[in-house]
Amino acid sequence: MHSTPALAPETSIAIVGAGRLGGVLARALRAAGFVVIGPLRREDRAPDADIALLCVPDSAIPAVAFAVRPHARLIAHVSGATPLTDVDFSLHPLQTFTGKESAEVFRGIGVAIDGRTPEALEVAEQLARALGANPFRVDDAHRAEYHAAASFASNFVLTVLDAAEHLAKDAGVDRAHLAPLVRQTVDNWAASGAVAALTGPIARGDEATVARQRAASADYQDLFDALATATRAVAGRAPHVTTPDATADTTADHAATATADQAATTEESEA
Repeated sequence: MHSTPALAPETSIAIVGAGRLGGVLARALRAAGFVVIGPLRREDRAPDADIALLCVPDSAIPAVAFAVRPHARLIAHVSGATPLTDVDFSLHPLQTFTGKESAEVFRGIGVAIDGRTPEALEVAEQLARALGANPFRVDDAHRAEYHAAASFASNFVLTVLDAAEHLAKDAGVDRAHLAPLVRQTVDNWAASGAVAALTGPIARGDEATVARQRAASADYQDLFDALATATRAVAGRAPHVTTPDATADTTADHAATATADQAATTEESEA
């Protein structure tokens, strides 16, 4: 993606939608020096602006885009899954938001962008960089895979952590005790990938321990089974590593076999 001149500070941006992301984007774009209108709620009149940034539910994008089209030069949505059918470009921050974050929350994160025209794509890139983010392009053909990856990396992780929290609570262990393990696991994955970071009984081939874990999983056994199957597939991608102990065992086995062969040969000769 090429470097482009920054958008003019007087560029006006209407934030349509007052949810979590709409509020954070409004703060961040104001801090970046743009003229920001909103975030606007459903009952607010559509204002005239250079850019209308739709921070609304995916199902509402077509109708809202139609309503604001006469009032904006360019229209964008912030959906990770929705194609560009009704808008000019997309800007999807690859991050989770509570709505309380400061303007700096976008600095250093990835932002998926796309545009229907070179101009629209350029504007998307400039907005992402103005927020301090790192833009990367995801086109409509790959949008579903991208958004599924985001759900696996965020939403589904929370589902697994919720199960871990409930099982730990039954054992008298707090969420705070699990948090350092989660952080270190993510750090290891970020540095080396899942195959290298994987530890635990499945990685060791300790099926007896896996069976005990499954029996203790109570209402989460279906989830445990699905995750165990997927984890075995990850473990199966690990390259075979010969440890010193394994080498010693193999050498001993060869030696024992050779001794047995030699003894058999001697017995045959004596016979």
